[in-house]
Amino acid sequence: MRAAVVGGGVVGLFTARYLQEAGAEVTLFESGPLGAGSVHAAGIIEPATAYRTNTLAFLRRVWRYWWDGTCVYRSADLRWWAESLRQLERAPPAGFEPALAELAETSLAEYRRLAGERNDFGYEERGLTEQFDDPRHYAQERALALARREQVPVDVRDDGATGSLFFPEAGWLGTERFVDRMRRDLAACRVLRRSVQGVALDGTVDADGERSSFEAVVVAAGTGCRRLGVPLTGVRGYGWHVRSPARPPVATIHVDRGLAIVPLDGELKITGGWDFDLSDDPARSRRVYRSLQEVVPVEAVVSAQQGSRPCTPDGLPTVGRAGRVVVATGGFRLGWSFAPALGRHAAGLALGTESNQPFLARFCGRLHDGRLEPAPRNEIGPGR
Repeated sequence: MRAAVVGGGVVGLFTARYLQEAGAEVTLFESGPLGAGSVHAAGIIEPATAYRTNTLAFLRRVWRYWWDGTCVYRSADLRWWAESLRQLERAPPAGFEPALAELAETSLAEYRRLAGERNDFGYEERGLTEQFDDPRHYAQERALALARREQVPVDVRDDGATGSLFFPEAGWLGTERFVDRMRRDLAACRVLRRSVQGVALDGTVDADGERSSFEAVVVAAGTGCRRLGVPLTGVRGYGWHVRSPARPPVATIHVDRGLAIVPLDGELKITGGWDFDLSDDPARSRRVYRSLQEVVPVEAVVSAQQGSRPCTPDGLPTVGRAGRVVVATGGFRLGWSFAPALGRHAAGLALGTESNQPFLARFCGRLHDGRLEPAPRNEIGPGR
């Protein structure tokens, strides 16, 4: 079987891996370095958590971020806006909880398996702390966490008026190191450094003026999938590798600042940014960088990236097939957490061994031929 994967982010890499393992002849299209659309992320793995964006609680968080300057609105997909209004406070579709539970179990098992074979990507399972500055926000998030304690174990650590939440089952990894691992494991995969301009449901791919046909095409191009009929928008984020004398014992999210800190060998990975922005203009990174300096002392910036989290109208991932095309996207804040399961399901759809699941394919009912957007740049300056 000849299969193509469009997009070399973490979901695309997992998809290519599973197709390769099934014996398919795989061509992976990526206009930039492998992982370019994903490595800016913190690499926190918390697959038992679900961030639904079609709730008033989420809108209150975004309002707080907008009010204090942590979040700005610059642009968003119009179809995503319309569908988000229809989805507001709508109950999750049938099969929501078991489908997410299966995604979580599959993803966690795969990361553990890969780390067990060779932990060359810094995988740790030592928990995640969510730290709060504002007592009101802490009280709200504490109540939400306790309400879902059976699904997502949490330890509440009060400290006077405010405090933190500790999630013992979460973990983290080094995103760039993981991409390097996947690059080595995809030795039989043909990787083409080309920009894909168009994808058709008959399996045709137009890349840099060359047209090719495949028996199946998996498009894992993040927000670019909106050009194929999926309601998506982008929430921009930034990531820095820094050297710092600070050393948090576990991955830590400063919720009120929108910052995440991950301890890696010899350095920290710090990420931030909640901007509704479909461009690739890194100007806002300076504001985020100043905010992180208020939390962590920075001796030197090693590298800096940016990326766009693809967000569906309810914030949960979507995977579906029409014709010869499979679309896998929408991970939002949990792209890395759910990537193994999303890639496995996408590969199964491409191979014909699985069929569309009602929950996962809920936004893929109107897939059509489309011209993809140019891949955004991911390298940025240090943010100063």
